[in-house]
Amino acid sequence: MTPRVSVVVATRNRRAMLARALASVDAQTFRDYEIVVVDDGSTDGTATWLAAARPMDRLIAVAPARGAAAARNHGAAGARGAIVAFLDDDDVWLPRYLAAQVAQLDADPRADLGTTGHVEVDPAGQIEYPDLRPLLATDDALVQMLAACPIHTLSVVACRRVALARIGLFDETLEVVHDLDWYLRLLMAGGRIVNDPTPLVERAIPGGLVSQYRRWYAEERALHRRAFEAARVAPACQRWIRAARALLFARIALGRRDFAFALARIGEAMATAPIFSAQMAATRLLRHRRGAFAWNARAAAR
Repeated sequence: MTPRVSVVVATRNRRAMLARALASVDAQTFRDYEIVVVDDGSTDGTATWLAAARPMDRLIAVAPARGAAAARNHGAAGARGAIVAFLDDDDVWLPRYLAAQVAQLDADPRADLGTTGHVEVDPAGQIEYPDLRPLLATDDALVQMLAACPIHTLSVVACRRVALARIGLFDETLEVVHDLDWYLRLLMAGGRIVNDPTPLVERAIPGGLVSQYRRWYAEERALHRRAFEAARVAPACQRWIRAARALLFARIALGRRDFAFALARIGEAMATAPIFSAQMAATRLLRHRRGAFAWNARAAAR
């Protein structure tokens, strides 16, 4: 029988982590799924281990390695389920994850993509709840996605396979932000995203985005330029988005002790939208101390 859900797991040289991720799929309360593992050129015996230890899973071996976007495309292309759920090989699903995703997509037939909440787990096992409150108080989902993408990992994403066919697969020229590019294309095509905020995923941090922040910045800026032009985003919103993202990259760079890049991004933010940049810095401080505050884009535009 055709499974309801296809679970796509792309992996490379993380056999121990992969075993943990797959065990979390085995523990799901929702049982109508298949697992498609894409081995992206691993050299640690991952394919041999999978064939011996998990013959029930479908294995797609890619050699030589072609990158995360290509690996996920191979998995999505081979998926048979009406719903495709992605899981990173270093992340873990809680047992009710798939049941929650199927339930919210069933409840809204117009929805193309479902997400859930997550927690972040550092190498020492410390758990943190990410702040996903919007920076801009606007009903425009595209502007929200551009200003502060609330989907921090593909491990919280399940989408309809027909949406992948309609929007297209991941852009394999993008090393870091192929997932963001897909969300933007979906929204600009009129797609609908639903969210169950329950934290049902454990995301490992730091991830590849943090270690590749300069490449992330360059790819994201190119995406934003295309989106601004294609969707005709208001000039004021463009400035706020650019400033918000510049300050994010400044914070990441400071954490990596890349002071030159951090200062350049702070300068970029202040030159682009000085008042908003000061407001956002205050927002971050206030959120840490006494709760939510969002720059009201609609009010400021008047």
